[in-house]
Amino acid sequence: MSQSTGIVSGMGLVFDVLVGVGLYVIIGVADMRLAKIAGRPRIEWMAWVPICSTILPLLLIKKSGWWLLMYLVPIANIVFFILWQMKLLKAFGKHEAFVLLAIFLYPVYYIFGLFGLFHRILDTP
Repeated sequence: MSQSTGIVSGMGLVFDVLVGVGLYVIIGVADMRLAKIAGRPRIEWMAWVPICSTILPLLLIKKSGWWLLMYLVPIANIVFFILWQMKLLKAFGKHEAFVLLAIFLYPVYYIFGLFGLFHRILDTP
């Protein structure tokens, strides 16, 4: 391996880490805000703990944290992810069609949720 190849791969690694940390922060802040809007400020901290951040949306739609085990079933995990996101959107008065953002553009879905753009998009004529 030449020196330039090592530098390029090192820069790629740094870029990947920065993007990963950026997405983690965006999703964490969005989940915290979601818990606050739902009137559950006591569970906001769950947005920053890796496994608990997956349980947080389940608690917001009044499901037990044990439903997390459905993520271990190969095809059911995709189906239940879609159903849970639709219930979460419905619980906050949003149209279930936004679940398409959650499926195909997950970071964009969280950025919309973070800045409250769901409400603005749905209310425009």
